[in-house]
Amino acid sequence: MKQIAAIVLFVVALALAFPVIAQQQNQPITPNPLAKLLQSKGILTAEEVTSLNQASSPEEANARLAKLLLSKGLISDQEYKSTFSASAAPAPAESHFVEAVYHPTVATTAPAQYPTSGPAPSGSSLPPGIAPLRVLPIDIPKQGGLIPDIHLGSGANMKIYGFFKATAVEDTASSGGPTFGSNDFPLPLLLADTGPTSDAQFHIKDRSFRIGSQFEWVPQSKNLTLTGKIEADLEGDYTNVNNRNISGMRSSQFSVRIAYMRLDTKLGGTLPWFAQFGQDWALISSSLPTLFETTGLGIGMGTLWERQPMFKTGVQFKTGKLQVQPEFAITLPIAGSAGLTDEERARFGDRSGAESNQPGVQGRVVFQFPLHHWEGVVPAQIIFSGNHAKINEIIPSAALTATTAAGTPGLPNALVPGAAGCSEQLAAGGCSILGFFPRGVQNLYPQNVWTSEVQLPTPWVTFVAKYYSGDDLRFFFGSQLNDVFSNLRGATEVGAGTSFAGRSILFGCPGGTGSAALGTLNCNGNPIVIANLQPIAGQGGFAEMSFPLSRIFNASTEGYNSGWVLHFTYSTDRAKARDVRHGNGLARTDLDTGSITYKLNKWVTFVNELSYINTRAATANSKLFEGRHVTQAHNWRNEFGPVFVF
Repeated sequence: MKQIAAIVLFVVALALAFPVIAQQQNQPITPNPLAKLLQSKGILTAEEVTSLNQASSPEEANARLAKLLLSKGLISDQEYKSTFSASAAPAPAESHFVEAVYHPTVATTAPAQYPTSGPAPSGSSLPPGIAPLRVLPIDIPKQGGLIPDIHLGSGANMKIYGFFKATAVEDTASSGGPTFGSNDFPLPLLLADTGPTSDAQFHIKDRSFRIGSQFEWVPQSKNLTLTGKIEADLEGDYTNVNNRNISGMRSSQFSVRIAYMRLDTKLGGTLPWFAQFGQDWALISSSLPTLFETTGLGIGMGTLWERQPMFKTGVQFKTGKLQVQPEFAITLPIAGSAGLTDEERARFGDRSGAESNQPGVQGRVVFQFPLHHWEGVVPAQIIFSGNHAKINEIIPSAALTATTAAGTPGLPNALVPGAAGCSEQLAAGGCSILGFFPRGVQNLYPQNVWTSEVQLPTPWVTFVAKYYSGDDLRFFFGSQLNDVFSNLRGATEVGAGTSFAGRSILFGCPGGTGSAALGTLNCNGNPIVIANLQPIAGQGGFAEMSFPLSRIFNASTEGYNSGWVLHFTYSTDRAKARDVRHGNGLARTDLDTGSITYKLNKWVTFVNELSYINTRAATANSKLFEGRHVTQAHNWRNEFGPVFVF
């Protein structure tokens, strides 16, 4: 019933909005005579003129025209700043690609994409403050707010963006083993033995290339905005074909990160509302640290994020300078199953979440407000979010054991009077798992998480913090990458069955005696039951402080010292010790990071990042590292390189 209610709520929101949209389709557009003149001279296209005509005010029309002239090279940056920056409003539609380019670079330029707490005066000599990395901004896109690079014949506009990053990396230790021992990005340590040494490594990475496109369609209605986004990178798997097998390490593949369509309008003509369809950041991913190492972005180290297919909707309330945006989404539930084979993962990715036959649900509420009317400083945010989904493991009858335990003749079911127990199966030759589940069995378990986050930008330091707690956090890169374990709750183990997703799930009989391994197990007339799949609980988060050094030391925005930024981050991911002893045995991983960023110009940034990673086991001396039994291990990681933005 919960999933039905969620879908009904989404449909009702759509139904309320579309009558409003229909009424607005035939609203007249006031032509802009200057725009028509520029069109007649071939300076503006018909689509650009339509965008200018649909501005909500003359000031906004002037701002859009100024950006068009700047993009066409008809006016210089200095002319734009001195003439238009005081009145030019930011283009909200473009703010949705804040994570499109490398984020330390975005952070130093974000006031052009986010509304500031007060309009920056023209000709300002101060570098901007540091804007938090916001992959889910709440700025409302305006119709015609996108300044396109390409006009398509269908009437759609496109803006291309992206970055290329090449880095040199040195690690003093690896995560270990044949599967995790040669990553060029960090994971928790102690996942396997590293051999006779800590397995120190050096990598040069050139696969951190990202490209995307922002789309906009300009319909006749002034109050209907249609936008979209698609984004991909070269962080996919390596090729396995004859002509690339030898050189496979340099041949990573293209893969989709984000792809969605979005509709914005106003309910009743006043209340901003949107509906979005496709793959985007999960609603629990609002705050992320500004790490230079973006492959994985702190997997198992306290960042907690994901991207997943979803239908999302939300409204925005505004009173004074306070904006409140509640959002709700139905999502594809995903387990992040570890037991799938490579072929299964290549064919369908995951299955246990979809086999619950109900959508996951996520929600968040964002409070955005200016801390002060500082020049060049974006508003603060306080955010609360949560996720709930059901995961279903299915074991077919063919995967169940036929005879594993003895019964006791004449004994009734001691736990459930009148119910069938092992004594009823003796005539068939023994007490079997298959006898109790002749058609197979399924086992559902919950996936829950909640977060609280704060982002506080000031002229001198930007503070960002996030806390999360939940269970089955593997898909969201938390709880030390654990998911669930079989909890027999005191029952005597009988055997196990393997689910479609490759998970081995235990069976037992309450009140049983003896041992199945020794062939002496006796269920004493009691039924065989399947173990509860108990999610492994975890918590964690991060705190980050970013210092705009150039602004602090009053560097000129036009000088070579205008782009210095210093970041410090501490993050931690922890699993409950009593649970994780049934999983991979890792109790926590901490990450301490410091980085210095130098922005040479608006296209090129250099970064050096130093990290200390420490992983601890839940049980003393239970892990192998350097060929010895240890409780914890650490890794010093240094990464340096340039980022080129386009």
